[in-house]
Amino acid sequence: MKKTNGNRCVVFVSLTGDQQIKCYDLDLNSGELELRSTSNAHGPSGALYLHPSGKVMLVAHVESTTLAGFRLDTNLGQLTLINKIDTGINIPAHLITDCTGRFLLTAYYGGGGVTVHRLGDDGTIEEQVQYIDTGEKAHAIHAVDEDRFVFVPHVCPINKTSQFHFDCKSGLLSPNDPAELPPPDDQTGPRHICFRPQGDVAYIVNEQGNTVTAHRYDAGTGTLEIFQNISTLPPNYTEGGATAHVEVHPNGKWVYASNRGHDSIAGFNIDTDGTLRPFGYFSVPASPRSFNIDPTGEYLYCAGESANIMTSYRVDAATGELHALQDYEVGKQPFWVMVTTLD
Repeated sequence: MKKTNGNRCVVFVSLTGDQQIKCYDLDLNSGELELRSTSNAHGPSGALYLHPSGKVMLVAHVESTTLAGFRLDTNLGQLTLINKIDTGINIPAHLITDCTGRFLLTAYYGGGGVTVHRLGDDGTIEEQVQYIDTGEKAHAIHAVDEDRFVFVPHVCPINKTSQFHFDCKSGLLSPNDPAELPPPDDQTGPRHICFRPQGDVAYIVNEQGNTVTAHRYDAGTGTLEIFQNISTLPPNYTEGGATAHVEVHPNGKWVYASNRGHDSIAGFNIDTDGTLRPFGYFSVPASPRSFNIDPTGEYLYCAGESANIMTSYRVDAATGELHALQDYEVGKQPFWVMVTTLD
């Protein structure tokens, strides 16, 4: 079995169309995948989140109003339903837990806003602690600084990033000051957010603007300030599209952002001050909603939602360039890719 730091490395793929979650073993010597298990997602599976215990998977049923918790057999990679709840809020787009695993925070694209649910010791999704109406099109939720602060990007027409304080004892969110971060222009559409390893710079990918925005992060106030906005598309490309996802490489040297329409991943060098400089555009399967980098930084896996294919890439250790290795027919509407380690 292929391991990193004593653990087996695997790739989970969430399939909205098949209502399944597949688990693949990852060979870190070659990047090759071997299917280990296929689990019933009990709904149109979207975003996935692995509980801090490593024994529970939380799932948003994206074409629905439901959330589900699953017990994870780390030997088999199999998921068994713990419980499923109906929030009554349409299109849960993204979800996380706090670092203790006591609370589940979810952002909703259709119904809008954010919920907080209490989690039981076994991963059961329990009562709703809070609902905050931030408007429709909330697409992601991200916590920083041991969960002291939370950010929620909203694509157009809401076109903002909500900024919150989080009380880790009560599970309650409260507006930060300012409560909202406006993007660079009226057609930007903040969608997903990530931080570089130093924690001082955040990158938000913008669905309508086809850009990545770089922000200084103030750890004292928990707020963001824009200092750069850069296109994810080649200079001569004029056909538009919609960006989807953004990630920083584990080494902190590169940022990657996926382009739907252009069907590519844009790569950026990160300067010392956090400024981005493009170094390439790499072809990926059609409609690349989700991709993820393995913990060692050697491989990237990108799923094409309309292609029903996930492709593996080797990451050049010197340049960050992506080199395609193999295509995998994973199933219908791959929505989410998660590379992680299991005990």
